[in-house]
This record gives sequence, structure tokens and C-alpha cells, in this order.
Amino acid sequence: MTFINRRRLIAWIATAVASMMLVIGLQFVNFSPATSATNVNVYAAISLTNALNSIKTQFQNANPGTTITYTFGASGTLLSQIQGGAPADIFISAANDQIDVLQSQGKLVSGSRKNIVRNSLVLIAPTTSPSPGSAALRSISGLTNANIRGIAVGDYRGTPPLVPAGDYARQVLTKRGIFNTVQSKLVLGSNVRTVLTAVENKTLSGRVIDAGFVYRTDALISNKVRIADTALTTDSEAIVYPLGILTRSTGATRTAAQTFSTYLSGSTAQNIFRNTYKFLPP
Repeated sequence: MTFINRRRLIAWIATAVASMMLVIGLQFVNFSPATSATNVNVYAAISLTNALNSIKTQFQNANPGTTITYTFGASGTLLSQIQGGAPADIFISAANDQIDVLQSQGKLVSGSRKNIVRNSLVLIAPTTSPSPGSAALRSISGLTNANIRGIAVGDYRGTPPLVPAGDYARQVLTKRGIFNTVQSKLVLGSNVRTVLTAVENKTLSGRVIDAGFVYRTDALISNKVRIADTALTTDSEAIVYPLGILTRSTGATRTAAQTFSTYLSGSTAQNIFRNTYKFLPP
């Protein structure tokens, strides 16, 4: 083989190797355009925490292009944050009052408001009672007993009320004709989960807690409290969870928010709400 032919052979081999490496390398190159997930900010009543977190997992698996970010709190607190400019795309309140405000101000997308679930209000006491009165508590009327020293309720003050569960409790006590009798025993909590913790720990704001009012769904997640009584549906306004999409949400984010809203009313989410966490249908 001549020197020139040897050089041509080496050049051919080098070209073949390079071509083969290029083909192999292309198998690992993703030519799909880069995509970023659309994030939906959901501001929701704190009593929905467990259920919505479970639903989030299912929703994101079914909708990989959308992520859900939650902010939980008392409905009145969330309303104040939204009015102050918080970047909420969806607001889910634990009462009509708070979402009525946003609707009256034209801050909800027309036609987006709907109820997603309902709840009931219960009187709870610690399973290990701090007093004989608490141990014997079996009814709402029993709160007038002198042995019941502290009753934890959500902060019902403000217009609209800061904590809907507290306002429902105020309505129940008023309807039963004992609000004025027990008012001095009421100890206000910043949200319904604070009230649940107060009854579990038997203390709030330095006072002994013998009982409290929370939603049934909250009571069922704790083994440290027992349900002593359940308020009648006629004792208060209907306990509903209205959802609304905020007008500040636009473009792809609004579309994703509408998709999530629809999902919350669908069978997968409703089964989680009702069967796993015992919410009532809307």
C-alpha cells in the first residue's frame, strides 16, 4: 500500500468513526422545546389542608404541565392578604362572607364562583379531660356548667369575620340561647386548627381549655379529641366552601386555574373530599 493510499484509508476511518459517534450522540439529545410548568396559587381555608394536599398529588400526576402552590389560613386572614395584593389565582373560603367581598369588588372571574364541599360544626373535648366537667360534657348546652372553664373558638370578630368556624360557633351559641352565658369562657384562636390544637393541649392564651368548636373534618383527624355534640344545620348559616378564580389571574395561569377548579368538582377530588376526609357534598 502506498503512502498516499494509507493516508486516504486513515482519513476514511476517522470520518467513519466521527460519523458513528455523532449518530450515537444524537440518541441522547432532546430536540423538544424547553417547557416550564404553569403555577397556580391557591389560597384556601386551613380546614381544607389535608384534603387539598392529597388532591394536589393526584391532579399534578394527571396534569404534569401545572403545579399547585397552596397558602392556607383563616378565611378572613386570606381575604386581607388578597386585598393587599397577594398573588392568589384561586380563593377557597370556609364561608360565603369572605368571597362575597371579592365578588362585590369585581375581583372574581364571572361565572367562576361555586361551592366545592360542605361541612358541619362539632363541639369537641380532650380525650383526657382536665376537669370532671369536661369529662362529662355531652352536649352544647352543657357548656353552661360551672366546671367548663375555657371554650376555644375561632376569632369571630371583624366584618367579615376573621375565622368562619368561630362565627358559626357564635351563631350556634346564640341560637341555643347561651351565648351571653358562656361568652366570658370563650378563648379566641387565630384559625380553626389553632382551636383544635388548643383542645388537644387543653390550653390557649394561658387559659385552661375544656372544650372547643371545630369542623367535623378537623375533629376526625385527631385522636386527642372526642366529639361531644354536633350542631344542627338550623343552628347556623350553611357551612359551605365557595371557590372563586381571581381576575388578576390571566393567560395560561387562568386556564390552569379553571382546569384545577373543574378538577375539584370531579369524581377523583370529590371522592377524596367525601370518602377520605368526610366532607359533605356541595
